[in-house]
Amino acid sequence: MAHIAIFLMPERGHVLPVLGMIAELVRRGHRVSCPVPAQFAAAVTESGANAIPCTTTLPAELPESLYDAARLALTEAESALPQLEGRFRDDRPDIVLWDIAAWAGGVIARRLGVPHLLLDSFLTSNAHWSLGAAVLPARTFDREAIRFFTNVQDFVGCSLPEFVAGAQRRIALFPREFQPEGDTFDERFVFAGPALTERTFQGTWQPPNGKPVVLATTGTQICADAARGMPWHLVTKGKIRTWAPNVEVHDEVPQLAVLRHASVFITRGGISGVMEALHHGVPMIVVPRMTDQRFNGQRVEELGLGVLLDAVTEESVRSLVDQLTSDSSIAARVKDMQRMIQRAGGGTAAADVVEEELAR
Repeated sequence: MAHIAIFLMPERGHVLPVLGMIAELVRRGHRVSCPVPAQFAAAVTESGANAIPCTTTLPAELPESLYDAARLALTEAESALPQLEGRFRDDRPDIVLWDIAAWAGGVIARRLGVPHLLLDSFLTSNAHWSLGAAVLPARTFDREAIRFFTNVQDFVGCSLPEFVAGAQRRIALFPREFQPEGDTFDERFVFAGPALTERTFQGTWQPPNGKPVVLATTGTQICADAARGMPWHLVTKGKIRTWAPNVEVHDEVPQLAVLRHASVFITRGGISGVMEALHHGVPMIVVPRMTDQRFNGQRVEELGLGVLLDAVTEESVRSLVDQLTSDSSIAARVKDMQRMIQRAGGGTAAADVVEEELAR
């Protein structure tokens, strides 16, 4: 069978959403190689892929600005390329999949002359709608910005739009219905939805008896304070100073296991977490930090799947949890989107695209 190389930005919102696709490709008999730093090796190995060791230059938390995040992506790609190019030249893949923020993968595919597909882990772009166009006009193209885009062009070997357009097809890790102007995207774009699979490396979780479950991965101390005396059970993570008996704190939340039982998810709004919530039929309170998260939150609110907030307060958490657990119209729209995600096909649909391109 084929050797498939998958290059991902080494960040949880880019690695975890593709594990189901990797597991499906391995199940079909393909050999999958995926370069990741040590913190993601267990996740990739559990999915059946060969985790290729590499180091990362990324900070623990990405900046709020997509422009600043793009600058980090270039530094990361410049570091990854010399670590990985020789490895894949010696063990040539039949096809390359590269994350929209993992430019080294696209460069390696072009240099090796192998077909390559793009994985969209952000809302995607065409002539009708573009996340980049929505963000960058607010920035004056000063000397620094011009120098940055010149450096990107030097690294990838052409203009960035041309580089991205070189991928044979694009696999979006969300359904077409979530994409703004989704009906304008042609057959090159496959909206497979989230490619989820079991994550035993995160551990197991069982809900407490009788109480609705609220999962909070942002504003955690405020959410813990808001939960005091409320008739629901809060699952959260991080450093919480004090918490009530109905609050459960983890260093690392087994997110999929909790979402299977959750009634509300309080999240920053990364596309990965949003899709995991909708896959499990859970409405959201989105409190974004990064620019792309705000667009995702706006989309959640536009589609009636939850609420977008600038910041959480104890009062807003209590009132919105009550609203989202009792509003039948929101529940119906979330269930509709859940069905759309199921129809999109997830890891199976994404693997089908890969095999179609291998057969060309």
